Amino acid sequence: MDSNFTFYSGNLAFFVRSVGHFDLHPGERSRIKQADFGEIFWCMEGSGEFRDDSGRTFTLLPEWIWYYPPGSLHCHGAGKERFHYRWLTLAGPSAGLIFSGLCINPGLTHAGPCPEEYFDRIAGTAGKPEKMPDLLSDAFYILTRIAAGSKRRHEPDSVVAEARALIDTAFADPGLNVGRIADRLHRHRVSVERVFKEQSGITISEYLQNRRCQEAFHLICETEIPLREIPRRCGFSSIHYLSRVIRRLTGSPPGSLRKSMASGNMKTPTFRTS
Repeated sequence: MDSNFTFYSGNLAFFVRSVGHFDLHPGERSRIKQADFGEIFWCMEGSGEFRDDSGRTFTLLPEWIWYYPPGSLHCHGAGKERFHYRWLTLAGPSAGLIFSGLCINPGLTHAGPCPEEYFDRIAGTAGKPEKMPDLLSDAFYILTRIAAGSKRRHEPDSVVAEARALIDTAFADPGLNVGRIADRLHRHRVSVERVFKEQSGITISEYLQNRRCQEAFHLICETEIPLREIPRRCGFSSIHYLSRVIRRLTGSPPGSLRKSMASGNMKTPTFRTS
């Protein structure tokens, strides 16, 4: 959507290089680049897909940021929905120390609501090197908000809310499981499972399965989408696996279930997702 750059030629060890916000359409990707600056991406709407240096892919959701440290290979794009985000870059020989000093680690970090006015303030001042102290002041505020949000995510209620939000957004990914959820939350698997069960009364696996089943029943009973298309829309690896699950829950395969619902001979099951 827009971007602003400041080309600084002074003797500061770190400085604000650029700021802006952008929209990527579903499936669209940015240009892969090797960058000598630190960059954060703050998700505003939708979700983004980011790849780290090891080749693993992560989903960036609203109120989360992704950080690429100086020297990283940048590779990101939109997932199955629009990805609207803000970005901020810091450059200079000591730029990486600013992030590490605030305990902002490479990859995903929960940050909370985006302080958009500070991004706008930087955008309004960028391009004026003489305003660098003001630019850095606003940039520091953004980074300290990230650091504060990272600490809040360790609270039990926050962990559960974030796990649910991740599942609700990404349940259609057949590779999503407890291990990947814990990884994306930067938490130990056992810790996440324990807190989720204590707070929700069901396990993460049960919540994920229920969410997928809920969507599958919606698509089977309330749409005319071909049955062969439904598994990929709700996270089941194949139509055969979906059929086994549906038959176990209702006693009928998906095709028979659709006919029974259409004739009014069966009610849609309810699944615990709260």
